[in-house]
Amino acid sequence: MVDPAVAVLCAAFVVAAVLNLITAVVARRHRAATPAAGALAWAAASLTFWSAVGAPLNLPVPRAVHDVLVHASFVGILGAVVGLHLLARFASDPHFRPRRRHTAFLVGVPAAILLAVATDPWHHLVFSRISPLDRSPWFRVEFGPVFWVHTAWCYLVLGLAFRRLAVGWWRGSALLRRQLGTLLLAGLVPLGGNVAVLAGTDALAGRDLTPLFFTVTALLSAWALLSTRLLQVVPVARERVLETVQDVIVVVDAGGVVVDVNAAARRYLHLRRPDLPADPVGRPAHQFLTPRALGDLPADGLSYSVGYAHGLHLDIRVSALRDRRGRVLGRVVVGRDVTELVQARERLEEQVAVAEELRARLAEEAVRDPLTGLHNRRHFDPAAAALVAGAHRAPVGLLVLDVDHFKAVNDTHGHATGDRVLVEVAALLAGSARPGDLVARTGGEEFVLVLAGTDEEALAQRAEQVRAGCARLRVPVQGRAGDPPVRLTVSLGTAVAPRDGTDAAGLLAAADRALYAAKAAGRDRVVAAEGAGSPGR
Repeated sequence: MVDPAVAVLCAAFVVAAVLNLITAVVARRHRAATPAAGALAWAAASLTFWSAVGAPLNLPVPRAVHDVLVHASFVGILGAVVGLHLLARFASDPHFRPRRRHTAFLVGVPAAILLAVATDPWHHLVFSRISPLDRSPWFRVEFGPVFWVHTAWCYLVLGLAFRRLAVGWWRGSALLRRQLGTLLLAGLVPLGGNVAVLAGTDALAGRDLTPLFFTVTALLSAWALLSTRLLQVVPVARERVLETVQDVIVVVDAGGVVVDVNAAARRYLHLRRPDLPADPVGRPAHQFLTPRALGDLPADGLSYSVGYAHGLHLDIRVSALRDRRGRVLGRVVVGRDVTELVQARERLEEQVAVAEELRARLAEEAVRDPLTGLHNRRHFDPAAAALVAGAHRAPVGLLVLDVDHFKAVNDTHGHATGDRVLVEVAALLAGSARPGDLVARTGGEEFVLVLAGTDEEALAQRAEQVRAGCARLRVPVQGRAGDPPVRLTVSLGTAVAPRDGTDAAGLLAAADRALYAAKAAGRDRVVAAEGAGSPGR
């Protein structure tokens, strides 16, 4: 027959297992609200297993069953220690997240201990000897070195948790002190009980009641977590909130008098009106605030931005303060410092303007000949096509100019002089162009002019003027001060749309054929697309 005291003790373990199981389920349901609930659920689940395993150890079970249960209890012990440690860490620091090294410490060491426990029957480093007894607790257990390593690790982990709780209690507010104080008290119960167990006091008669002590810890922790809303936002005084908010807050009553301000508002108002007292409460609001902030107020409030001469920019929000009947009691003016945002936007706008200017410059440079500054072929083709497309309304003339014997100029006087010749010809063409005319360099020494509203007669006159102007040019020889200047002649071919072509490509081809005819006829002349020549004079 089982001793009544033993039966009561066994029942206590069962009750502890049930209470821990309930605690684990309830805490798990609250894990989304706070990470501490998850840690408590883990600890309570481990204590459930530890208490359930410990219950039959109070009965006269066979040696094999006893040994299995004793070794299995380490799963609950280590799980409870890790869970309570994490509970303390989350309680003292809600932002705590285990790092890799911390995780290795809390997982790697228990894994090694459990491996040693599982292989203990072979090396007896956890329990050096287990001897049967003829009365409760039925077996005498002698501890090996690994057991004491395990015990030291558990005390270290729980000691670190106690230290975190103590620091949090010392630095915390009144409400937080009550919560963390409850956890500290809860941790002292199993600590004292476990010391008594390891000391082998007569009162315990060799029985391990540590799961019961830890059950008290779990229940107190659950009360601190769920009843006192541990780790949720601690209510603080309204005045403290106003003083810590960085936005400007000014409260004005219905009579236009400042009745409340926060610290940020005092700083900004003093910056705006340094000649007035530092504390504006009780003074007319118009001394500090703009007429817009104190003017008519729409039902949904007023929002606007304001900038000060010293570079300060505020986004202002003005809202009415009403009583329960809807009567206006005053207004609250909230200003947010957006100086950095405004400055960033201005810098961005400047950068965009510079980028746009650069883009336009690059786009212009892309269609300009770098030597002469005239438009190149890339610009000429679409622009000429657009001009020739209007030839059905008015004739469009096109002339092609080629510098005669240009290769000889390069060979005789050098490429620098040849480049100077091209620059002088380009300058003459650009200087004689009318608004709307298109002047481009389309080849090495070839230039093209497209003249809108120009018929055959006017085109011939213009071409002759260009030929004669080029003949008058005198280009100094580059790098040779004593050499006479270069005299040059040009040949020109002309064509008129729509007579000689209905598109730019056709018109240019007709003018090119006329240019070849001018070259073949002796150069220094103008030849029209129909073949009529005009020799130079």
